Amino acid sequence: MKKIVSVVLCTLMLCSLILVGTALAAEAGYSITEVYGGGAVTVDGKWGSGEWPTDGAWIDNRFNASNSRFAYKMDSSSGAYFMSWLVEWHDTTNDAGDRWIICIDGSADGGTAPQADDVKIEIVGHKDLTVSAGTGTGWGPNSSTLAGAVRWKDSLATSSYDAVNHWVLEVAADKGSLGAWGANPPPEGIYEAMYDASNPNVWAAWPAGSPVNVPNRWGTIATYDTTVPESLSLGVLVLLSSAAIMLGSFFVRKRRLANSPLTTIR
Repeated sequence: MKKIVSVVLCTLMLCSLILVGTALAAEAGYSITEVYGGGAVTVDGKWGSGEWPTDGAWIDNRFNASNSRFAYKMDSSSGAYFMSWLVEWHDTTNDAGDRWIICIDGSADGGTAPQADDVKIEIVGHKDLTVSAGTGTGWGPNSSTLAGAVRWKDSLATSSYDAVNHWVLEVAADKGSLGAWGANPPPEGIYEAMYDASNPNVWAAWPAGSPVNVPNRWGTIATYDTTVPESLSLGVLVLLSSAAIMLGSFFVRKRRLANSPLTTIR
């Protein structure tokens, strides 16, 4: 019986390793949890009621600039999975050179240069969206297909953190349309940065000081919250768990047959 239990436990451990995946090479100390629930995200560049809870699990204050922060969650209220961000910084001027950048390492494989599974969302001058995939050495040109998966809006607005009108950005990206990795559960790499052209020597970035072109230096969406709502990850979990149970049942049945009177007569 001990042998049977060992086989089942080893199989379940293997299932867990497959689900967790390999560790992502990332900047130490920069990880967040993918949170679900709350209100649906209305992409209007404002803190809508119920959209973005303000507890520490949702908001990260480690940008290397004051009055800068972001919130991240998975909005599945429409049936699709939208990787959703709210980003704010105390930039009060409208400059053609202002930039927002969000990068995603969808396969969590790091690297010293952007790969095909890496996506960069960039908004310049509060009007122009570019969405690019990695080429292995840098970033490719704007992809209309990838850009079609991204909704965004920024505006000069206030928040509970900053009572002065400042730039607030909301982004919702359809995960299933961002690349072949769209069905992957976390971990995934993430990088965020903001640039105010009125202050040319200051970038607010997370992780602080990390380069946009080196996924090994990005942060991590490390895990889920208390639920596992993505259909693929849940389905895989059920499938692998069932396989472990079936394997255990096979060994139990085999042992019983070996010890049955009918078997010992032979």
